[in-house]
Amino acid sequence: MTVLTGPRSAVDEYADLEIGLHRRDAVTWTVELRFFLPRTDFETQLDVSGPLLAHIDPRELDAIDDEEEYGLTLGSGLFGHGLGAAFQTAVATSQSQGVRLRVRLVMGSGAAALHGLRWETLRNPTDRSRLLTNENVLFSRYLSSQDWRPVGVRPRGDLRALAVVAGPSDLDSIDAGRPLAPVRVDEELARAREGLSSLLLTTLPGSAAPTAATLLDRVHRGVDVLYLVCHGYVARDEPVLLLVDEDGHAAPLLASELISQLRDLPRLPRLVFLASCQSAGAGADRRSEDAGVLAALGPRLAEAGVPAVVAMQGNITMATSAAFTKAFFDSLDADGLVDRATAVARAAVRDRPDWWVPALFMRLKSGRLWYQPGTTPGGERFDKWPSLVTDFKVGMCTPVIGPGITDTLLGTRQEMAREWAQSYRFPMAPHNRESLPEVAQYLSVNQNRSYPRLQLASDLRRTLMERYRDDLPADLPREDASLEDLIAGAWSARHRREEVDPFSVLAQLSAPVYITTVYTRLLARALTDAGRRPEVELCRWHEDADWPESVFDREPGYRPTPERPLIYHLHGTFDEPQSLVLTEDDYFDFLSSVTRNQDVVPKVVRRRLSDSALMFVGFRLDQWDFRALYRNLMRSEGGRRHIEYTHVAVQNDPEEDDATIDAGRARQYLESYFRNADVSLYWGSTEHFFRELNDASGRGEPAYKPSVRRLELAGRSRDSRDKRQLVTTSPGHHRVFLCHSSGDKEQVRDLYHRLTQDGVPCWFDEEDLLPGQDWEREITKALADCRYVLACLSNASLTKAGYVQKELKRALDLADEQPEGSIFLIPVRLETCEVPDRLKRLQWADLFLPGAYERLLKSLERG
Repeated sequence: MTVLTGPRSAVDEYADLEIGLHRRDAVTWTVELRFFLPRTDFETQLDVSGPLLAHIDPRELDAIDDEEEYGLTLGSGLFGHGLGAAFQTAVATSQSQGVRLRVRLVMGSGAAALHGLRWETLRNPTDRSRLLTNENVLFSRYLSSQDWRPVGVRPRGDLRALAVVAGPSDLDSIDAGRPLAPVRVDEELARAREGLSSLLLTTLPGSAAPTAATLLDRVHRGVDVLYLVCHGYVARDEPVLLLVDEDGHAAPLLASELISQLRDLPRLPRLVFLASCQSAGAGADRRSEDAGVLAALGPRLAEAGVPAVVAMQGNITMATSAAFTKAFFDSLDADGLVDRATAVARAAVRDRPDWWVPALFMRLKSGRLWYQPGTTPGGERFDKWPSLVTDFKVGMCTPVIGPGITDTLLGTRQEMAREWAQSYRFPMAPHNRESLPEVAQYLSVNQNRSYPRLQLASDLRRTLMERYRDDLPADLPREDASLEDLIAGAWSARHRREEVDPFSVLAQLSAPVYITTVYTRLLARALTDAGRRPEVELCRWHEDADWPESVFDREPGYRPTPERPLIYHLHGTFDEPQSLVLTEDDYFDFLSSVTRNQDVVPKVVRRRLSDSALMFVGFRLDQWDFRALYRNLMRSEGGRRHIEYTHVAVQNDPEEDDATIDAGRARQYLESYFRNADVSLYWGSTEHFFRELNDASGRGEPAYKPSVRRLELAGRSRDSRDKRQLVTTSPGHHRVFLCHSSGDKEQVRDLYHRLTQDGVPCWFDEEDLLPGQDWEREITKALADCRYVLACLSNASLTKAGYVQKELKRALDLADEQPEGSIFLIPVRLETCEVPDRLKRLQWADLFLPGAYERLLKSLERG
């Protein structure tokens, strides 16, 4: 059985072979085969006759210690009764097509006994060769899950990792059935940092002790990769993880308890990597002696909803573990494919006797952990920025804004639907549980018609108070505030710290008309903050509501302009509950109304829909509510003029859940659908789209590493000129000390000039140090005299030893002496980098993102 060899192509394609095993009796298993070639819509039949059976005795295999004998026995049992020829046909067919083979082993519900077998050792019974040490055969144990949460491929730049290394100080107190060696925490953390260097990494210990509560809290906040190093053992047939308590003492955690806690989280890690602790030996021969106890967590984590789990299924030397881990994460960083990373890493250690120990449990059909925003699956970049930016500059592009633009602020509509479906025992099919219109329709029938609107407002108030209680303005009455005021307060708090704010970017676009299905009035606030005077108009889609006065009635001659734009709310607003389009019936009534009577939509809006470029953002393009709206909008009068413009729609990569069976074909379908309507797709999240749009608007092309200088193009709005005058004339400003590394001199010089131009006096070494002065003394004196210290952070400054570290230590000491609640030390990130632990309690400013400079000025005013 030969397999395809040769270099990997830039964009690899895979044939898929699924081997399903179902219990017939204690040692006999029925085999189901499914084989698909890429770019085909049908199953490829393999040349087999009659039912396929496998004869595998788990007890017989448990008695075999020799890896080669074990692999041959397992291979004979699996391939010796007809399956071998079918497998060889799949390999040969894949090779003839020039593609690689992805093998998924699926255990049926009655085949739990097979989970503990060492499938990775499989050998060809004909020539005794290993089958799974070639990176061109991607093997995983594929597990289904009863968890209905979408898996969702995440943007590469947004991935967050948590490394947990638990080293209890009192291991002698634990009866694990074997001696437990002290965990070398520093070594394990160093290995984790090396492997996870491309991700935003948090470590425990580091920011906190590796307790069970802290681990679950960090995962609850949002973690994509969980890297766990701890001792494991079995107690009463139950796997136990050995974490620590707040005092560093051993704190056993039952695997079942961990699984139960994870099930309740709103979002699970995409990858859990269970490393082993050394317990015996010395030097390179140090090895674990837990017999792969934690591997039992693999199937259970996958069944609980974790998309991919890598675990050690036996004792492994630290040398093999280190080599496998490095190769795994290097490959994962290259293309985001978990199963290929496992194959590459396994090939890297194939000459070691314990090469077979790492095992992959997975429920990702494509194996993808991340994607590159703005890039098609074929690797092509989105190339419509010049025409899109030009259309905005001449006022000929109309944003059509969907509810997804508020996902990071309020939570997703899918999360709300799932919560309602669970609370109110939604009886329809599981894939409908994420459709808010469908679940809201159920509530309107099960309770009453107004109930979904009231419940939506109540749940959002609760969510806002839970998420932003400590960040809301002090003068905002928490209980009596309107929902819109609470949303605005949360938005202001998030605006100070988030990477990109879509509403602020929209407010910088020279558009006379904005069409939105978002229920909040945040866009109006953002436009006002940008010095514009927006008019808000609601779509009057039914006659039962007491509609507010229309701007077109109040001012018949009103014509939208970029200075005085129109915001047209198609689906209503929170402060007018009767205007909301929420349930299925609402959507049908809305579509019927705007179709039957075109005058429901103002003529100026209809004209923009028919005679301008359209930018669809914040929608899920694969959902029926968007498609119905889209078809209605694109049928507007003058639709023939659509071909004159560049239309753009933003779409997250298709999610690999039960609603999307084949993510690759889903992409092809969406591409074809919108290509026929002259709409170009941007593959990526709303946040990434706005980040690139902001850069393109300032530079004429996407910029992937924004600098402080670029903020002069992208971040300054009309109201920033007012802020400059306020800063210049305000008597409360004192000197600002710019703490920085010499390697960041150019960027800090840009910041210095911008602050001084805005009337903020700064102490900057190359401007204030004179020849002959004792520079160390002058810097110490300046630190003590300045009212504020800006700690300018970059990857270079954090890894370089030198005087900047002394400056930072002195600044931290001075910060501890300041009155409680005052602003003195402000961390300022010049690029994406890890913030030192002592600074993490302070809100930092990301100067490479839009709006951050203006928020920094607010801190200097307020402090």
